[in-house]
Amino acid sequence: MYLLEGNDFNVPFQLTGLPVAGHFVARDTEMENMEESLLPTKAPDGRTIYVLHGLGGIGKTQLALAYARKHQHTYSAIVLVNGNSRDTAVQSLVAFSRRAGVAGVSQSTTGTAQQAPDMNAEADAVIRWLGLEKNRRWLMVFDNVDRDVQNDDDGQAYSVTSFLPAADHGSILITTRLPSLGEMGKSTEVTSLGLDQALELLSNRSGLHRSSSGKTRLLLEYNRTIKQHKLIDRSADMNKLVQRLGKLPLALVQAGTYMRETKTGCSTYLDLYEKSWIQLAAETPRLRDYENGSIQTTWMISYNRIRDSNPTAGKLLQLWAYLDRQDVWYELFLPGSVGFPECEWLQELAQSEIGFKGVIRSLLAYSLIESHQHTESYSIHPVVHDWCTETISEDKTISDGNGNLITIALTIIGTAAPSDHSESEYWLLQQRLLPHAERCVKQLDNFDLFNRLESLVASDAFHNLGLLYADRGKYTEAEKMYQRALDGREKELGYDTEIVNNLGCLYADQGKHAEAEKMYQRALDGYERAWDPNHSYIANTDNNLGCLYTDQGKYTEAENMFQRALDREEKVWGPNHISPLDTVHNLGILYREQDKYTEAEKMFQRALDGCTKAL
Repeated sequence: MYLLEGNDFNVPFQLTGLPVAGHFVARDTEMENMEESLLPTKAPDGRTIYVLHGLGGIGKTQLALAYARKHQHTYSAIVLVNGNSRDTAVQSLVAFSRRAGVAGVSQSTTGTAQQAPDMNAEADAVIRWLGLEKNRRWLMVFDNVDRDVQNDDDGQAYSVTSFLPAADHGSILITTRLPSLGEMGKSTEVTSLGLDQALELLSNRSGLHRSSSGKTRLLLEYNRTIKQHKLIDRSADMNKLVQRLGKLPLALVQAGTYMRETKTGCSTYLDLYEKSWIQLAAETPRLRDYENGSIQTTWMISYNRIRDSNPTAGKLLQLWAYLDRQDVWYELFLPGSVGFPECEWLQELAQSEIGFKGVIRSLLAYSLIESHQHTESYSIHPVVHDWCTETISEDKTISDGNGNLITIALTIIGTAAPSDHSESEYWLLQQRLLPHAERCVKQLDNFDLFNRLESLVASDAFHNLGLLYADRGKYTEAEKMYQRALDGREKELGYDTEIVNNLGCLYADQGKHAEAEKMYQRALDGYERAWDPNHSYIANTDNNLGCLYTDQGKYTEAENMFQRALDREEKVWGPNHISPLDTVHNLGILYREQDKYTEAEKMFQRALDGCTKAL
């Protein structure tokens, strides 16, 4: 029998043991959506299920508890279930049973090997009590249902439906990192806070209150580096910190807690965050209003489950630490994977688009990444990206087949860079690759990983990145990449004239004529020692020197170089081939510069005729 009988199904709401936030920031839109679906006065007849899914630390639990607290008098009873595992779910139901006085059941309908039979009976009693015909105005909140029931290796994974009453009434609210549970009913993906909400949360948690008027307040803060006070714009600093943390609620709570307890300002915290993320996370006090204590713990749990069920997905997440957090897509991995035939996980990733999407699905399943259907690309939250960098890719020497992660990342980006400007919309691909290149190079600098690169493979990647930067007008970065490529090639092979030639082009584009000539002459010396005198590479450098001399007004030297290049090209390709036409056109420009219009016209006409025939 039930101790609660008749029409008395009212059970007082209690917060004991619940991780209720002390400074909850309202999410009006999400709250209104839940109310429309779950409130007995608004929802249609029958059982209703609403699922809040999203990244760990995004605020799902606090949003669910806020709904329960706001509407505690609307429901006759609110059953709060810790859905972390089968055991915790049973324990939560047993706790409710004993508090509410639901007991005395002779048979069990939900067997659980990990729980004592009497506890299973008590849990089943609650489920049947919720299913009673006259007990219709209850709310059941399943929090943190994050274990994938399809993972056969997880003995604590379970189907949440096995804990739901069979009756067609009542309201059920589920929070989870698993988007797939959204199929159980209506659902909302909980995302980062709005800017004003994020500022409010950080302000409340840190004790650094913003001006109620919204005006900027200038305050004096002591600068430890220069040992003097300076005027600071606290509003601006708080804005920067909120944006850097991606408006992620739990990251803001952790930051605010640390700032309040250590009397640290926004600017100082941001400096500490950038310099030593992992140490700062370790020194941040454990959060009393969050079950796992920190977002780092939450994400590590998800990562471990992903790695165990799909090792390739785990490797991709490690690799992502060296790529930009945004705009990752399937074709990005195709060219570079060819260079690592023994790297099984990379081959699996690039083998087919269906296989790639299967790997991505494992990361999406735990809400660790986001999908962007209109561009068919994927991104990762900035703080999750920081966590990947500092935590799961902590061992920077991990070897995979014939390449470590940083070498693989460099090669993927460098090989994907278009070398042929005739490719359709090549500049769009360059634009997409540039953030990845900048991130990868930054990681190399930050962790001093150059000595761990595989020299020849990395040199090719650096060379390609140099071409990418040069094409985008980033000359300083291009020079740095070329120089690194050259150092690697010379270390392994003793020379590399192609990179030297491209350095000459880079200097010429910047008007550094002396440096450009030096590189071109050095390239010629190398080519002539290594190649046949009529090799096309030598003709290319002759042509480049001709262009350089033309720019300097050294017309005699320019004509000699162009003519030498043309002679080499015609010997290799023949006089009617399209390859010599660039040199012919450059000769036309040279003659026009000297007012030799007859000779110029002859060259231009020859170039035009040749191009017309080729088309």
